[in-house]
Amino acid sequence: MRGQVSSFLAVTCIVTLLAGCSSLPGFESSVEDNPQAARQKFTEGLDVTQGKGVEQDYYAGVGLFKEAALNGSAKGAYLAGMSYLAGRGVAVNYAESAIWLDLAAQKDHPGALYELSVLYMNGRGVEKSRLWAGYLLSRAADLGHKQALFDLGVVYARGLGLPQNFAAAWYWFAQAEKQGVALSKELKNRMYAKTSAGSRGTVRRLMSYHSGKIERSTTLFLQLRLEALGYSPGPADGIWGQKTKSAYRRFTQKELLLSDLEINWRNLQMIRDY
Repeated sequence: MRGQVSSFLAVTCIVTLLAGCSSLPGFESSVEDNPQAARQKFTEGLDVTQGKGVEQDYYAGVGLFKEAALNGSAKGAYLAGMSYLAGRGVAVNYAESAIWLDLAAQKDHPGALYELSVLYMNGRGVEKSRLWAGYLLSRAADLGHKQALFDLGVVYARGLGLPQNFAAAWYWFAQAEKQGVALSKELKNRMYAKTSAGSRGTVRRLMSYHSGKIERSTTLFLQLRLEALGYSPGPADGIWGQKTKSAYRRFTQKELLLSDLEINWRNLQMIRDY
């Protein structure tokens, strides 16, 4: 279903590396957690798009995927989003695609996180935000999405939304190489030549860090955004420490008028758009 879907390579000038270096409408109130209905509608959607026992009808399949999504199916939301992204059964519509991919991304669907990151990186159907794109891409990479591993290396090598960091780029190209992604080995070696053993060791430790509460990619996004907003969260290292916690508390209480420290998708979007 990838059709017209493109990766970051269309906008990040990978050749340069080789040479040397707005809020979405929310569906939360209408989405129900109904696993049985979600599975049923998703299966019906697959059957009708594949012509399995019924007449093949991509348009009807999209409708069924949407129904599955509104009953809590991340896979249904993902395929609905991909249908609008690739023009399968419906006209290409990036904004509509982003809405459904967003629903799936909230449930940590790796493919949805990745495709949504591409839309935000390019500003297709959404307001362009390279920081948010980097955050989504980081989550997809943490979940093992193969192309996200490579593209996150590109993001760090080029400083596209996340701070330029050749050691981090080396790390993610190395992860992509393990998955057999084309060009990963060559770019990993180029990043290796630009870094020291110490910087690579530091990145290894940071990338494996988990506080047990707040994931690294979410913490890094908050640190970068809160710093830009003037709340001094400490170094952008992805480690949830007292400075970051204090900055988040001060921002949420003063700007969002929230009395708790809950970190959820809606709060992250509010901070992104503030």
